Amino acid sequence: MRSPRPLLLLALAGASLVLSACTGPTASEPASIEPSASVSTAPSPVASASASPDAGPVEAFRSWWTAVRAADTVAACGALTEPLQQRMIQEYNDTTGAGISDCAALITQTSALYAATGMSADVDVTVVSQTQNDAVLDVAYVGGNCGTVHLDRSSGSWTLTELSQECAG
Repeated sequence: MRSPRPLLLLALAGASLVLSACTGPTASEPASIEPSASVSTAPSPVASASASPDAGPVEAFRSWWTAVRAADTVAACGALTEPLQQRMIQEYNDTTGAGISDCAALITQTSALYAATGMSADVDVTVVSQTQNDAVLDVAYVGGNCGTVHLDRSSGSWTLTELSQECAG
């Protein structure tokens, strides 16, 4: 009988990558108009997959995270810029060799990995800076991954952008 360990390690590596693929230091941080605030963003048991139009960047991130965990591909992919989607797909494929070709498949597989590994949905979010159309959040996942999430609202709703990066190892 084969050991399930390699499969578990692959699942954990894949889940870890997608958790952190949209987080880290940004190329530039906008001037802050609000003081930093720390907010724990564990998703609610009955989660809404999309933030309300008046929601702030923390709520937009929380809605995205809930959508990822729930395999809501429309909401999860819709909250990411196309360049960020492509980078996350490439990083996931490089790590897992899975051959994922689109955001919906990435979200579906990631959600399944979270469920299979029992990974906690808990995440701490701190607002680093925020302007009317730009925000930077520090994000720390319970599993130890962290990073900075950059969001842009120039299109009318908060969107996670390719400026997001995982923490330096």
